[in-house]
Amino acid sequence: MHEWPLLIFTVFTPAAIGGVLFLYLIHRRVANSNEEMISIMKLPLFVIVAISFIGLAASFLHLGSPENAFNAVRGFGRSWMSNEIVVTGAFIALICLTAGLMMIQKKVTPILLVLTGVIGLVDIYCMATAYAVTRVNGWHHINTYVVFYGTAFALGPILGTSLILPKVKGDQINSIVKRAFSMVLFGVAIQIIGSSMLAGYNPEVQMIEGQTAINKLAPYNSLIGIRWVIELLGLSILGYMSMTTNKKISYSLVYAALLVFAAAEGMSRYVFYVLGS
Repeated sequence: MHEWPLLIFTVFTPAAIGGVLFLYLIHRRVANSNEEMISIMKLPLFVIVAISFIGLAASFLHLGSPENAFNAVRGFGRSWMSNEIVVTGAFIALICLTAGLMMIQKKVTPILLVLTGVIGLVDIYCMATAYAVTRVNGWHHINTYVVFYGTAFALGPILGTSLILPKVKGDQINSIVKRAFSMVLFGVAIQIIGSSMLAGYNPEVQMIEGQTAINKLAPYNSLIGIRWVIELLGLSILGYMSMTTNKKISYSLVYAALLVFAAAEGMSRYVFYVLGS
């Protein structure tokens, strides 16, 4: 499998997008003043900026050279890959603007957060469509969209939670964890539905070389199974934290859940690229 830069790009970027959407959903509930808001939001926003740039850098490594990146941008409106690159750039520009204005104006601008999140959702659509329109029949399925949106909703909220919780206290902790659990549950649920639909479709899918998709994935059944086991483990950890009445939550559980979901989404993307290898 030679798509490691794309794997990084298509995990990191949706995670950053999901993180932005989560920050928008909880930002009004975590602070009583602009100063407190900045203290809480500064680290998550700057980490999301860093993750976004890592994802973008990985995509450029896949393209091979700055010239190839420039040619890809020139195809905007005619190529889904070009659309993906341009919209990713717009998302990163907006999250940088949001973080920069927060530091200058000493407040978080909600309209910028939601606008950044919406552009991010459009970016995920472009990202998924770039694969769905290819000749790889295993990608020409609604599950391709579910895979990428699922990463945003499953990994993004736990990323945001892991960065915010050390800065909040009391009832805010439980409220944040419950909202994260709801989003993550949605992200995992849609991935399960998409995988089930693809499983019923796989026996009929003929790959370019004539091999069926189900035979192509057969050597990776163990990896697929492990992915679901650890993803459900992460969901269980987050569910436990959301239901506990203890106002003090172990941060180690939060970080463990983050690592579990990151590993599970990485495995999911690995299997996804196996179909196109």
